[in-house]
Amino acid sequence: MRCSGRRLLLWLGPGFTLLLVLVGRLLVGRGFGQPIPVIGNDVVLTPKGHSIPRQRAETVAPAFVAGTYMAGLQPRNSSCRWYHGLPDVISYPASKVTWSPEIGEKSPYRVLPFVLVGTEERNKLPQVTLCTHATADHVYGIVELVRRWEGPLSLAVFTPGLDAGTAVALLDRACRCEPEMYKVSVHLVFPTARPPTLGETIKTHGDCAASDLQRGEAETERKQRGMTYPINVVRNVARTQANTSRVLVTDIELLPSEKLASGFMEMVRGRSPKTGVVFVVPVFEIEANKQPPSTKKQLLLATKAGVAVYFHRFLCSHCQRFPGLTRWMLRPDPGKVRPLIFTKREYPHHRWEPIFIGTRDDPLYTEDMSWEGRQDKMCQMFEMCLLNYRLVILDGAFLVHTPGIKRKRIKVDLARQELLRPHEKKNAQIYQRVIKRLLKQYPVNRKCAH
Repeated sequence: MRCSGRRLLLWLGPGFTLLLVLVGRLLVGRGFGQPIPVIGNDVVLTPKGHSIPRQRAETVAPAFVAGTYMAGLQPRNSSCRWYHGLPDVISYPASKVTWSPEIGEKSPYRVLPFVLVGTEERNKLPQVTLCTHATADHVYGIVELVRRWEGPLSLAVFTPGLDAGTAVALLDRACRCEPEMYKVSVHLVFPTARPPTLGETIKTHGDCAASDLQRGEAETERKQRGMTYPINVVRNVARTQANTSRVLVTDIELLPSEKLASGFMEMVRGRSPKTGVVFVVPVFEIEANKQPPSTKKQLLLATKAGVAVYFHRFLCSHCQRFPGLTRWMLRPDPGKVRPLIFTKREYPHHRWEPIFIGTRDDPLYTEDMSWEGRQDKMCQMFEMCLLNYRLVILDGAFLVHTPGIKRKRIKVDLARQELLRPHEKKNAQIYQRVIKRLLKQYPVNRKCAH
């Protein structure tokens, strides 16, 4: 028989109800019954109506910021080797400047490779390079990557004009604070008309958290001049300058899971890298005030608690929802990197933009496309489909985005959409042009929808 608490008390009778009230008062008097806070919008109300300021009733962890783990530590000797007079001045012969990998001499961008190189031999590391990119104001994220990634790293930084000064100051701080920076090589990418310059030397008196140097994007020359971010140029530069055949091209805000590099190399031990097969690393994101998980066990607990989801779930559900997601989530942490399923980039996954471990010989990214125009990896994925690439979804390995879960904000998004619309239109036009070229270049595969 089911009945409410009120009906139960009526059935037991008034005498039993009075007894419950007396026992409750006795327990409260002895300290057993404390008021239970009820969270409101601005204050917390107790059952007696007393208000408590919200900040006293709940503790919210600060949002994740790159380098916070080094707060209070002071810079020491550098773990990096600089070139071209850096970090104090920058001086290089024209012969050291190269063109962008895909467009070449006609590109509006130039590259100054290897301005910074690690100081120790890196051939003893797992031979798969994490290739990443950044604008000057986000470059300090490299310290978080080197803590997790065991192999070498190749970083391409977009540094138009004075943005080079900000990037160099942050990288120098990173080199003098994080010993694992010895694994990193850095390459500068810049517009032909705005070569890198340091400007006034930035003093480095802060601690290793670098909060004095990490500035808002509004202060960069790129933002002030309204420059678009050539994301595919920097991706291509970071990849082509890698010293290993195997590469993982990813973003600086995506942290790899624990022992991803060594676990992957153990999985493919004895097999030579080859084009036509890539290994997809699933991508997730977690609330900004939560620590990014480093193992699948931690990630599964975070998803169960509702504080982690697969990447872009609320912005572009098809972009990162990978085949086998449900199976991946149901399987426990294997404790190692291993293949889950084999798939292809074909319908209905033709809008999927996976991040994967491949080789330097895989198709390049389309350099005409900007970050602001979105869908910047779609041309590469379409070409890989026409080439009949096999995609292996990895289990026991993942990337996690920091900081925070991206969600749609109606008012902000409407204003942003108006600003981005011309760039999206341009990317769409470039995409259609490239698709037509690829359809002429390769045999037709109707499953490669576009």
